[in-house]
Amino acid sequence: MPADKEHVHHFKEEGGFEMDISMKRESIDDPFTEVPPAKEMTVFLRQHIGKETEPLVKKGDPVRYGQKIGDLEKGGPMVVPVHSPVNGTVKAIKKLRHPISQELEKAFIIHTEDHGTDPFYEPMNFMGNSREELIDRVREAGIVGLGGASFPTHLKLSEEKKISHLIINAKESDPNLACDVRLMMEKGQEMIRGIKLMGKMLKVDNILFATRTKKGEVPGFEKLLKKNGIQISRIRPNYSVGSERLLVKEVLDREVPSKGFPPSVGAVVHNVATAYAVSKAVLDGESLVSRGLTLYSKETGGKNLWVRMGTPIEHVLNRCRTTGKKFERIAIGSIMMGPTIPNASYPVMKATSGITAFTRSEPSPYKKQKPCIRCGYCNTVCPVDIYPVLIMEAEKRDDRKMIKKYHAEDCIDCGLCSYVCPSYIKLTPHLRKASFIASKDG
Repeated sequence: MPADKEHVHHFKEEGGFEMDISMKRESIDDPFTEVPPAKEMTVFLRQHIGKETEPLVKKGDPVRYGQKIGDLEKGGPMVVPVHSPVNGTVKAIKKLRHPISQELEKAFIIHTEDHGTDPFYEPMNFMGNSREELIDRVREAGIVGLGGASFPTHLKLSEEKKISHLIINAKESDPNLACDVRLMMEKGQEMIRGIKLMGKMLKVDNILFATRTKKGEVPGFEKLLKKNGIQISRIRPNYSVGSERLLVKEVLDREVPSKGFPPSVGAVVHNVATAYAVSKAVLDGESLVSRGLTLYSKETGGKNLWVRMGTPIEHVLNRCRTTGKKFERIAIGSIMMGPTIPNASYPVMKATSGITAFTRSEPSPYKKQKPCIRCGYCNTVCPVDIYPVLIMEAEKRDDRKMIKKYHAEDCIDCGLCSYVCPSYIKLTPHLRKASFIASKDG
């Protein structure tokens, strides 16, 4: 991608339309800049898709950088602990509006005392530790999938089914993100170590690095992959193939069944940033308390930033010489899948791969929704061949029989149906609810 940035402006999608990726093009050549922590950090007790953790510290307690401050060991395998991103003091524990769920959930308010980054855990030996010890460290360090889903990484690495292939997802198909490409450029050696650690935990020899870059575009990293016996799989430059189920089909030509997951066809998929986090956790003793993300606005242009979890987005904007008051709306994570937050006081989370701020001259098109004209465009572009508008209508009626009939659980939450709708109907939230209902009802 970097070498082609002057010529590639779009991703070609199903249904005959192209997705503008000019935001990505502006960000690719910008190296990571570290954002120092704010005076007050807001750390939610749930930053994964499982149950909320419980506080392990109380108001007034001192905390160290990387220290585990929230966990729920009896909450099942889907629970992942959270850690302090700074050396400081717990100022309060209170319920705040969660940026992803939009529900009131518990959060730590931590007063920052210094910017130290000494790892909390002892480094581990690549060869001297067992698979179980390595997986336990991954959980203890709070690692989740950093591609956006926040699925517990230790759970994927604990897979007991026979796995033939580990696929590293370097697709980074979202039009507003460039942080994964920058990670390949700047942290290649650490990423390779994380990939090899994942291979050891999964007991798999075949590792594929799935990327949309062309040969020679990231030469240094390509040499590292070849040196370490990791095969490059070059995939089409379109958006929706970033979904792990579609990626398995693209790379291995194996169909993941409805309601199934990649391990059912012998594959496990992990994001490149997750591999880097695994390396840091095992070999350096580093908890997952910071990550790379891409900020984009017409005012700032594209910037790749290294930010600690819990940093208010307003603080991030201030460091880029702007303020949340200048923007009409702010989207976090993937611009296609991530939520829009009402103001910039919300913090960076583990899943926050991007921040896109829209000026007042860029109002949301969904404010003026019109009736559905039954054009069928949402069906045409749907990468998993479901019927978005029919699922939306069934969800509105709470018609669970039809939700199940239309296979709402197969929705990959890509947002393409909302993106192309000529009536400006935001179908995605309804499909997300329907998918949850279908999965819950079995």
